[in-house]
Amino acid sequence: MQQLIESQYLKNLFTKSGDVLVREIKTAKYKVPMHIFCVDGLVNSAVFDQAILRPFADNTAVRECKNQQELYDALFTGMAYHGFASKVKDMDQLIQGVMSGMAGLIFDELHDAILFDVRGFDKRSVSEPSDEGVMKGAKDCFIEVLRTNTALIRRRIRSRYLVIEQMTVGRVNRADIAIAYLSNIVDMENVEQLKKAIKKIDIDNTPTPAFIEEFISSNRSSIFPQVMYTQRPDRCSSNLTDGRVALIIDGMPFVYILPCQFPILMQSPEDYAENFVIGSCLRTIRYLAFILTIILPGLYIAITTFQHQMLPIEQALSIQNAKVNVPFSSAVEVFGLLLSFEIIIEAGLRLPKTVGQAMSIVGGLVVGQAAVSANLISPAVVIVIAFTGIAGFTLPNQDLANAVRVLRFGIALLATFFGFFGIVIGITLIIIHLCSLDNYGVAYLSPFVDAEHKTHKDTLFRFPVRYFKYRPEGIARDNHRKQK
Repeated sequence: MQQLIESQYLKNLFTKSGDVLVREIKTAKYKVPMHIFCVDGLVNSAVFDQAILRPFADNTAVRECKNQQELYDALFTGMAYHGFASKVKDMDQLIQGVMSGMAGLIFDELHDAILFDVRGFDKRSVSEPSDEGVMKGAKDCFIEVLRTNTALIRRRIRSRYLVIEQMTVGRVNRADIAIAYLSNIVDMENVEQLKKAIKKIDIDNTPTPAFIEEFISSNRSSIFPQVMYTQRPDRCSSNLTDGRVALIIDGMPFVYILPCQFPILMQSPEDYAENFVIGSCLRTIRYLAFILTIILPGLYIAITTFQHQMLPIEQALSIQNAKVNVPFSSAVEVFGLLLSFEIIIEAGLRLPKTVGQAMSIVGGLVVGQAAVSANLISPAVVIVIAFTGIAGFTLPNQDLANAVRVLRFGIALLATFFGFFGIVIGITLIIIHLCSLDNYGVAYLSPFVDAEHKTHKDTLFRFPVRYFKYRPEGIARDNHRKQK
């Protein structure tokens, strides 16, 4: 049931809040009353004074209004010098709008209000992306303001079919969320499924991205990312034209992309900024690094513990000579150094940026060299773990890189007990798990598992742009062709 709009209720509600303004003003001639409702620090005071309050002194039509109905109609039909105005009849909607930075004019006799979008809170400027930078390409990125992010998308997709629907989520916070899609391309079933997932979010606050991700993910128990995020408006726009849906959340400096498949997590904006041959080579190296960073520690354990015959004799003797004075087994060495590597990474993230980078480099060198000199680990293990960590840093998606950090421990554990056979078991389980994942009706490994060859031109290799003629059929089910 809607609650009637009354200024006295707002005065009582915000009586202890010094930043919330609920103040009565009257017209000059007939003393018609109304109340201003806004939050200091969220509104642009200059715009509010010039666009809304100035007509009460300068505009004859406003001064001549004899009652609230005439004043209400006059202000809404253009006597206020502001274009973005909306009528409000529900108290919750009024409070939600004002708490997000708008200003309200309340008419108690009518139990109505007018909301003016005069938001002017401090925000950081649009700058270069910190995680997805490219040498050749756009240098702008999303920020924490919802309307700025939607404008960045509108700037790149100047289409009548671009739809941006707005919703709210959270009991207390009531965060604004926008769903963007191209109505002539997108599969509306995906849009409706995403809306249902958002409406089911029944929580007081959504302070971190993980809160939203857990609710909108199709497979919450999987450590693989089910939602792709991006800081780049151009990358978001590219995915929208492929038929995907973008989820923009106020307060978060990135945009979620759905449906999400494994191949797009391995793609980097740099792939499309370079020649297709160079882009294909870089992407191939990335896939190779993905495999190596998972299996390399386990492979070292299996070879040095069970399958010595897999190494040349000289290499096997060299490793054994290096381990003569080391009191620990290969498995203990690998797990100890992997754990140390993860601790250094976490310490670098928690320290100030300049100190953290220096600490990570110096800490890795000092700890590794000291451990080798003290005969706690062998030099070969240091090389293996260092290469493993470097290979993991090549992954363009941080959520996928975090999943890989967990998987390498699992593969190493299987190799400790079962050797090379354990690595095969682990890889098989990972492949089975990936094949079982379904993301909004689309296979997670699509288009690798699709029989249709038209959409394979942008997976392991990046073909020339002239071959990108079709959209993924599982995502854009009706409008497939993107290029003649």
